[in-house]
Amino acid sequence: MNLQPQVKWEVSADSQLRDNQPVDGTPPGINAVRVETIKEIAFTFGPFRLIPSRQLLIRGRSPVKLGARALDVLHLLLTRTGEEVSKDALIEFAWPNVFVDQANLKVHISGLRRALEDTFPNPTYIATIPGRGYQFVAPVQKELIDQEHYTSIDQQAASGFPVPSTLVGRQRDLQAIARALEFTNLVTLVGPGGVGKTSLAIAVAHIIRKKYPDGIHFVDLSVSSDPTLVPHLIATSVGIRTEMSDFVPVLRSHLRDKRALIVIDNCEHVLHAAATIVSQLIQEKARGRLLTTSREPLGVSSEHLQRIEPLGVPGPKAINSAMDAMSYPSVELFAIRALESTGYELNDQDAQAIADLCERLDGLPLAIEIAAAKLDQFSPSELLESLRGRVAQLGQGEEKSHARHRTLWATLDWSYRLLSIEEAMLFRLLSVFAGPFEWTEVAGMARILRYSPYTTTLALGGLVAKSLISADLDGEQLRYQLLFSARDFAAEHLINDPYARDAHHQHAVSVLTTLQKAETEWSWVDNRLWRTRYGEKAADLRKALDWCFGASGDPTLGISLAIAAIRLWNEQSSTIDQLYQVDRALQHCVMLPEGLKRGAQLATSRAWGLLHARRLRSEADNAWNTALEVARLDGGVDQEIAVHCGRVIFFVYTGRCDQAIIVLDQFARIAEHANDQASLFDEARLRAFVSIHLGHVVEVRIQLEQLAKELDRGLSISRAASRYGLQRLVSVQTTLALANWLSGRPRSAVGAIEELLSRTSEARQLIGQAHVLALFAMPLALWMGDIETLERYTKMLRDILNVENIALWDPVQRFYEHVARQARGHHAIEEIQSAIQDLVKDNFVFRTPMYLGVLAQILLRSGQREQAQETIESALKLQHQLQERWCLPELMRIKGSVLEALGEHAMADAWRRRALEGAQRDGSRFLELRVANDLAETALDSGDFSSAVNLLCPITKFSDEEEEFPTEDFGRRARLLAEARTLASSAAYNVPTMRPMVTTKHD
Repeated sequence: MNLQPQVKWEVSADSQLRDNQPVDGTPPGINAVRVETIKEIAFTFGPFRLIPSRQLLIRGRSPVKLGARALDVLHLLLTRTGEEVSKDALIEFAWPNVFVDQANLKVHISGLRRALEDTFPNPTYIATIPGRGYQFVAPVQKELIDQEHYTSIDQQAASGFPVPSTLVGRQRDLQAIARALEFTNLVTLVGPGGVGKTSLAIAVAHIIRKKYPDGIHFVDLSVSSDPTLVPHLIATSVGIRTEMSDFVPVLRSHLRDKRALIVIDNCEHVLHAAATIVSQLIQEKARGRLLTTSREPLGVSSEHLQRIEPLGVPGPKAINSAMDAMSYPSVELFAIRALESTGYELNDQDAQAIADLCERLDGLPLAIEIAAAKLDQFSPSELLESLRGRVAQLGQGEEKSHARHRTLWATLDWSYRLLSIEEAMLFRLLSVFAGPFEWTEVAGMARILRYSPYTTTLALGGLVAKSLISADLDGEQLRYQLLFSARDFAAEHLINDPYARDAHHQHAVSVLTTLQKAETEWSWVDNRLWRTRYGEKAADLRKALDWCFGASGDPTLGISLAIAAIRLWNEQSSTIDQLYQVDRALQHCVMLPEGLKRGAQLATSRAWGLLHARRLRSEADNAWNTALEVARLDGGVDQEIAVHCGRVIFFVYTGRCDQAIIVLDQFARIAEHANDQASLFDEARLRAFVSIHLGHVVEVRIQLEQLAKELDRGLSISRAASRYGLQRLVSVQTTLALANWLSGRPRSAVGAIEELLSRTSEARQLIGQAHVLALFAMPLALWMGDIETLERYTKMLRDILNVENIALWDPVQRFYEHVARQARGHHAIEEIQSAIQDLVKDNFVFRTPMYLGVLAQILLRSGQREQAQETIESALKLQHQLQERWCLPELMRIKGSVLEALGEHAMADAWRRRALEGAQRDGSRFLELRVANDLAETALDSGDFSSAVNLLCPITKFSDEEEEFPTEDFGRRARLLAEARTLASSAAYNVPTMRPMVTTKHD
């Protein structure tokens, strides 16, 4: 093989390189480039370009995801193109002054090869020099370039869909699976363990991903053996969070109009549960597709089975050369993996032994990869002889697929027996992890065994080198994971291990440590990155809690773990999982001495969970009372403040503003006594939220403007009062937007709401976004008369409710959705009534008087006058009961419209006059405008043109800061004022005037 490429070194004579110039403010691990006028050195090879100063590898116009260590390795290889670079030189360059095992370097080389698509025996870019090092063998051009625009990639927030691995001999399978997905909703890949079903599914998904504009999703069912968690695992992977009982209809609705592909992997150990859900999903006949993998069929009607056979093996035919052997896919895969892991290159002398070895392993890819990694310990003939004894123990006459699975198990057992004592013990302990883990977590397990860092590094490196543990680069971090079959094998051997309990305990401690770190980072790390980084720990969290609360577990540790998980559950809106785990923890709190004192956060979490789950009646009342009692037992000020924050919202939502004020007074006294300025700020924003609904519009606006300035200047975050990252901003700005709207500043109100929707969307803070939409954006769109925007907002909220478990807002969303449908000419009165009835049934009576007022107007427009009168009377009665004074002028205005339609003109005028006085008294200029428009319309109809002018002129401009805003009410005022002035002018000159018949009612 010729390893000496032609290298071109081209530097423009007139180019100048500016040294020691900061390139940009991009943090490490984020590949991004902005336009500059300076020059940079770049290495170009094939379709790739490496810019070392930027730690950036580009293919075409897109950055390639690689960590800094791998890029350093590539940089050194490129600078010494055509030369052999020793392993020690590469390690010293990429990890200066740090001890690193050579297995670590192998992982980075493998990652580089995958990124460069250079994984076949004849290298395109990076050649292995067996036993010594590596060499870059492709032509390289070095040049000076201008900085250019490239798409920014946040490596840690990248997509969670697995990266495809190198496939050998699977072209026909790939084509067949892709064709099958074109005509059927469900394709199941069936075959023995280790045959490569998962790799095929991932590869197919990547190949055909452009056909699925709504995304490809990967569901790994191997992380749990509990069938009841299958709905949760599918929901989480697809991005939906809802109650398990509601999961299937929500997912069916979510996927109905979406062209998405869902890959559900490892169905066999929860076969019935997986089959049940898949069966219900395919009944929808959605545009999307399901691709499942299992060792046996799901047994679902319309299931298309694609049987995955092992790779082709030579059989009894004699192999005369390496070229002959490489014509068989199993041998080709062996050669690729042996080269990657040990630097071994297939030769004619070993060809027959390796062909026999692949036949002995039944062509199973996983077994072949495990065996290939042993060539640093055995020659091919020794490897064959060593393996023959283990596989020969298989029973005869077994079903072929079961025998192949036993082949894999025997291969794992054979590989396990060849491990060093240190490797074998660490392998067993690491089986407790349900998902990926990092070096620090490995070190925690090694401490149980009293291994030194050096011994741990060698043992872990050995397990990676022997293909029992996979290692992947995630930005700068190496992440390890046991493959499903290997984890099952190791877990079986852990059962009787004397260190088993210690391993499970350390696993729970490791998860606890991770969640405690998440808590410290929560206030300053980007929310999307935070959720990505810690959300993947959900499977390990579940497994750790199951052990802690199990028969031989540690319930005290489980309580600590549940408390630490609250922030993650809040951010993920995992209401059902949260309620289940919190209830378990609280039950153990009761049984432990002094346990109740530790339960304050758990009790508060449970109360919030009930609130979001729409369980607002006595159960939630009792939960909040319990939370307060436990918080006072705990004696911590922060926890009592956290409970008071929740109780304020709970009382407002359930129509008890008077009790909310009492709680706020208690809150203020506690915060003042503790001199807690952050909590005093939160008390003020919550008080403003309550006060504006009591009708104190002007005072609240002035106060919130001051709070907004304080927020802009920066305040220390109150962990007790903030449940998610943007909560303060959302709380202050939404209430201020409502105050601005009511006091006649519509432009500021609408601008603030759009800005908040943008901010919460960018941060993927869906709880905050749902709050903005439900309580502020949709009402403003309705009041503007902008039905198109209202429809956009209702769709946004519905999409959020489909992926986040916030059942609280479901009736509100349905109310506005059907109000918009009614405005479009559809008959949706029953649906609107049903949404309001659900709110009352749930005791979520907050703003229900306003909703009833909207319904009364719709009934009136539909000619149902008696029903409209009954509805507005209910609205006024409920308003009085709830003391929601903010909407009273509007309800009185609607009452006047109903009375006028019933022929009670004097009564109608009296109600409207009272409404006008109330709006003026409250400083609610928006409601004043609506009432004035109604009164002006009546005055015009009666020929009192000057009164109409006098009613409308004072509200020509709402404030010095605001220009008129294009709302339905402003448009109506402009039309009425122009007409009134024309008719008044004609009357002044004794010109007979009569207002034309108005065919459209304004109410």
